[in-house]
Amino acid sequence: MKIIFCPLFFLLFQFTVKAQVKPVKFDTKILYKFTYQSDSTSSSSRKSVFTQLTIGEQESHFQTLSKFRADSALALTQGSNMFVYSYGRIEPNNFLIVKRGDVISTYEPLNGMGFSGNNELSYYEEKKEVMQWEMHPDTAHIHGFVCQKATTYWGGRKWTAWFTMDIPISDGPYKFCGLPGLVLSVSDQDKYFTFDIASIGKVNSVSVTFDQLRPDLDLQKTTKESFYKDRKNLRNNMTAYALATGTRLDEEAKRRVTLDTKTDNNHIERH
Repeated sequence: MKIIFCPLFFLLFQFTVKAQVKPVKFDTKILYKFTYQSDSTSSSSRKSVFTQLTIGEQESHFQTLSKFRADSALALTQGSNMFVYSYGRIEPNNFLIVKRGDVISTYEPLNGMGFSGNNELSYYEEKKEVMQWEMHPDTAHIHGFVCQKATTYWGGRKWTAWFTMDIPISDGPYKFCGLPGLVLSVSDQDKYFTFDIASIGKVNSVSVTFDQLRPDLDLQKTTKESFYKDRKNLRNNMTAYALATGTRLDEEAKRRVTLDTKTDNNHIERH
């Protein structure tokens, strides 16, 4: 079920943290194909989207390509005051992950899709060092590069990554980083979530700040633990949340929201 809300108050354009004065210049862009299974009990729920990692001298941004393009178009037209929102599931299309120094900052709306009636965006920070890697002697050829294997237990899952020291960038898709080379492929043990490199190239692009994009945007700093606790509470009361935001739901709509929530049970990080 899709409902149109007004106003649009959240755009995941390529942006920097509000405290920064200067925009970030990016010189490298890497596309990854992200395949995920939103329902752990059904392989038919598998989907694929393209994501992008843009890298500058001191900072990198990661988000889905479709969201970046859509929001970039909206920003160029001064934004639309309409957007489509579906209650029920958390789609992996509305986060922005910023890696700078030894900190990973995640910007994401609590309900996973967007907001209605306010202009708040949650964000939390975590140290890169929480991701502890074990190196292995195994090698593989990926996208024309010689890669080495590394594993980590992180976010409630065991992950296997393949990185190449031919590209000495200690970064990768999503939050994965900390290896002596670029991560070209990474997947969890169950193959529910897989990132595979699709392309890499040079770019000359500049981000915009939060102030430039949305002067009224209220960034709400939280902790990772609080974010996932609040999200869990929201998801356990999704129908009540829909009604509280002014949406009219008949019994069939309520049933669909409950079903969507139930089948959206497999998120990339377990909390």
